[in-house]
Amino acid sequence: MRALAEELVAQAGVARTVVGIDGQVGTDLERVAQALVHALNSMEVSAMAAAAPSPDLDTLRRDVVQPFRSTGAGDGVLVVHGHGVLAEGVRALWRWSLWVEHDDERLAAREPVKIAASAILDVTDPEHPRRNWNDAC
Repeated sequence: MRALAEELVAQAGVARTVVGIDGQVGTDLERVAQALVHALNSMEVSAMAAAAPSPDLDTLRRDVVQPFRSTGAGDGVLVVHGHGVLAEGVRALWRWSLWVEHDDERLAAREPVKIAASAILDVTDPEHPRRNWNDAC
């Protein structure tokens, strides 16, 4: 997770950066979000996680993204997790994104949601997640 946090900071920065985490059904997106927040905090980056109230673009913008960007001062990263947050039409909200999958029923390497993700994380072994390099980066 530390390597993903470093990648996120290098690619997206920490100036009120909003990150989206989505994944296959059955993946523990909250656990992944908390692990990413922990890795960012260990790098002395102020970060917090939030569950997406809905995969709806307007709801996410109004209830999650705008409050984070308008009420905070200084640097910070908000990690938003939820199924559907990397759907077409919604994924543009995120400065950086992560798709989470496990061994069973992986999406094909060229699925649009995987191509759109900044990174892909394999959590087949939840205690030892690993970066999957079959994305389009």
